[in-house]
Amino acid sequence: MLVTQAIQVRGLTAEQYEILRYQCRLAKNMYNVGLYTVRQFFFAENRFLAYESNYHHCKDNENYGLLYSQVA
Repeated sequence: MLVTQAIQVRGLTAEQYEILRYQCRLAKNMYNVGLYTVRQFFFAENRFLAYESNYHHCKDNENYGLLYSQVA
């Protein structure tokens, strides 16, 4: 059984909404970059890539540079 939770953010201006939407897209992209790196490493080496090592592979990605430092 899958459960999801929807959160509605109210009271934002159009500019704040676009910034939030853009940051969410960058975070999604960064997650996909990390997942892709882990999968490719597993297929090549047949072992799991640790979080600490994955950071060094993904920090050069443009999405990482565009995210706020706390999110990245």
